[in-house]
Amino acid sequence: MNKVIQYAKDYLGENELYEQWNFKKDGASLISRLLFEEATDINFYVGRAVNPAHQNPDLPINFNIKMNLVEELSACLKKMGKRIKVSYF
Repeated sequence: MNKVIQYAKDYLGENELYEQWNFKKDGASLISRLLFEEATDINFYVGRAVNPAHQNPDLPINFNIKMNLVEELSACLKKMGKRIKVSYF
């Protein structure tokens, strides 16, 4: 998700990373192509359940980080003219 957000911010700016995400076959590139060039309406379904596996303090995964990523990506997509709906459950 961090890579998709990086591509989204670049897309809104100079779009210097276009060659990277438009032709690669990795997950971030595929998602970026779908979100930036094909989608018009995007629905995010975000779970708020706490995963016990992520309770290890040595892991970098944090609930707030997930929420911030969704908010940041949603803001970028709105600037692109996409209709965004975020549902938390």
